[in-house]
Amino acid sequence: MKKDSLMHQLFLLLIVSGGVYLGFIYLLPLFFPFLLAYFFMRMLWPVINYLYKNCGWPRPLASYSVLFAFFSLISLTVIFLFEQILGQLRLFFANFPFYHQLVTSILNRQTTYMCKCIDHYLRLENGTCIIFLSNRLKEWQQQGFDMLTSHAGKTIAQCLASSFHFIVSVLILVISMFILVKEMAPINEKYRNSRYFSTIHAILISLKKSGLTYLRTELLILVVNAAVCSLGLFLIHNSYFFILGIGIAIFDAFPVMGSGFIFLPWCIFSFFNQDYYYAAILVTTYLATLFIREFLEAKLLGKGMGISPFFMIAAIFIGIELFGVAGIFLGPFAIVLIRAILSELRQLH
Repeated sequence: MKKDSLMHQLFLLLIVSGGVYLGFIYLLPLFFPFLLAYFFMRMLWPVINYLYKNCGWPRPLASYSVLFAFFSLISLTVIFLFEQILGQLRLFFANFPFYHQLVTSILNRQTTYMCKCIDHYLRLENGTCIIFLSNRLKEWQQQGFDMLTSHAGKTIAQCLASSFHFIVSVLILVISMFILVKEMAPINEKYRNSRYFSTIHAILISLKKSGLTYLRTELLILVVNAAVCSLGLFLIHNSYFFILGIGIAIFDAFPVMGSGFIFLPWCIFSFFNQDYYYAAILVTTYLATLFIREFLEAKLLGKGMGISPFFMIAAIFIGIELFGVAGIFLGPFAIVLIRAILSELRQLH
């Protein structure tokens, strides 16, 4: 009996896990704009109701005023981020010849020294190793150039298609939110009167308590750490403080690695170069990001998710393998969703 029960549980686990995986791969990209529109409207709905019931605003005025304020805030934020990133990218490409020359000279010096050592220890004729390496590098450069030119058209077409898809998704999101202004009440009523309300509602409550809490916490940590990293790099007068700050904050979201893999070697390098101010700012920024992650995760997550750190790291790693960078969020969210569905199925049986 126990064996049958175990096999039944394993069968359910495989079916539910496969269903969640297929749903994330094939259904989530299709429904994501509509789910995001509904999520935003659920977030804005209390504000609309407050203006309507407590302030006496007409329902259309309250709804469209809140939507206008929301889209204005999002638009200004996107414009600010775009201007900052574009400005720093322009500066980087303007200084690219200098960076290329600097990196090339360092690599040539170190490579020449290593090749001389290899020639000496292998008792080869002087220059044998460097000539061999130079020939290989020329072949690799030519192969890389040929690959870029042969795939240039395909890459440009993919970029244009992705840009068009993104613009269409944003338009659908905006239109859906304007439609939901009038449809939120009827949709909620139909949802509550559905025969599947209790089952779906129980799963959604579980997701809200754990999965959405995780997503909200990680996004908050990402934003706060990006601001802290950008501020720290700004204080050491780094020209690319904004781009690097965002990049380090994203890198910090990966399990185990964290921002220390970037800040600590940079700090040690600055210390040995006697740039003590740089080193102090870098180590302070790293400690601040470390404290923010530990404090916010303990404060906002705590033990609410009910997932041990070991399984959390496994979920993030598997999520990255299956879904790419988005797996940082989708991996743990999938675990929570699978657990919620299995729990509801056990109660039904």
